[in-house]
Amino acid sequence: MPELPEVETVKNVLLPIVKGRKITQIDILRSSIIKNNPKDIFSHGLIGETILDVSRIGKFLIFHLTNEKVMISHLRMEGKYFEILENEKPTKYARVIFHFDNGHRLCYDDSRTFGMLKLSSESQYLKEKEIAQLGPEPFFADAKTLKEKTIHSHTPIKSTLLDQTLMTGLGNIYADEVCYACHIHPLTETNKISLSQWEDIVINARRILNEAIASGGSTIRSYHPGKGIDGNFQTSLLAYGKKDEPCPRCGHYFRFIKVGGRGSTFCPHCQIRHGKPIKVAIFGPSGVGKSVILQYLAKQNYATISADEVVNQLYERKEIIDKINKLFNLSFDNKIDKALLRQYLIDHPKDIRKLNNLIHPLVKKEIEQYINKQKMDFVFAEVPLLFEAKMENDFDIWLAVDINQDQQIERLNKRNKKSAQDIKTINSYSKFDIYKKKADFVINNNTDLKSLYKQIDNLINKWQDRLN
Repeated sequence: MPELPEVETVKNVLLPIVKGRKITQIDILRSSIIKNNPKDIFSHGLIGETILDVSRIGKFLIFHLTNEKVMISHLRMEGKYFEILENEKPTKYARVIFHFDNGHRLCYDDSRTFGMLKLSSESQYLKEKEIAQLGPEPFFADAKTLKEKTIHSHTPIKSTLLDQTLMTGLGNIYADEVCYACHIHPLTETNKISLSQWEDIVINARRILNEAIASGGSTIRSYHPGKGIDGNFQTSLLAYGKKDEPCPRCGHYFRFIKVGGRGSTFCPHCQIRHGKPIKVAIFGPSGVGKSVILQYLAKQNYATISADEVVNQLYERKEIIDKINKLFNLSFDNKIDKALLRQYLIDHPKDIRKLNNLIHPLVKKEIEQYINKQKMDFVFAEVPLLFEAKMENDFDIWLAVDINQDQQIERLNKRNKKSAQDIKTINSYSKFDIYKKKADFVINNNTDLKSLYKQIDNLINKWQDRLN
């Protein structure tokens, strides 16, 4: 969706095209674009009037015309304005066409028809509900007032920044950029944002928006501010759309999560989520020591849960046994025999995805329910297939456990020599080497237990400051 800088750019592009032009005719090709006005009243109110100026409030364009007439326009997702010369055909998604006294036409183009046009007046337009509910733009916002208005809000700060009634002008792109500039995790509860952080938000919002306006906005996917015009600010975006790319500040990989249903990109090292519980995912292939770590943490009275144990419980449920039998034409009775199932998957590797599609959502649900019940400072979950199960965004910290291959095989043989080769084969299907690069921290379990426990203790001490 075009945001404040893009709409400001559209305004600047439109002004020399429309200022001083009289509207001689209006073609309404999609009446749903006209809001709260019958199309004949809309047309009748504007035909014969001359456009005096175009201003902007937040993401709204305001056309000021003679006889105190005003037209309010919001571009929504894909709205655009094109000047059409006498010898040109209307654009493919033309919805409303304004004919001018110089023979040119202004085409409102909107492929998804989410935009709106509304007739109002100079005395009324600021009272229209679309405009009246808007908060101040960042250029005029006051940090202390923002803090006071949100002091009891548990909404994630990213969602708060998108609330146009609190402060208008920031959309998804620039909210990501502001959070990144301020070192604020997008999921941070708004009531935990300090006054100094609100001051940073306002300062950086003003800076980023001004820089974007100077660059003509950002051309993202199919959005362009006008015919033949691309915004250049996308080359300056530091966080938005940078999933899995290295952070320019610290080199760690950006992550992508959903916040209030909106895609959000952030750096987990530069934008740490504070407050409890801190949710830690422990992942890695079989035989690296994940279970040993979880047992140690449980003895230290931390909240722990194992995805493998969840799977074991699922494999005892009749409805799951029946589904697996039907899915793979097997005949388990009262419990899934993991060794037999493992052998089946080795012989039929293409069926691994089918099993994952069945089991992973159930494991995810069980672990999420467990985490949501916890009141402790830390929650540790052993999730070997963290990424395959699409559970990575449930956790604040990704802790990878690694080991050299010889020791891994030795430990697998000690555990169960018969199944060691099978587990090694299953491990070969994993993408651990790729996922390890995304981890926030890596433990190398190549020595003794004392060294392993020390690494764990050091990390927990390091994470303590996130609780505040």
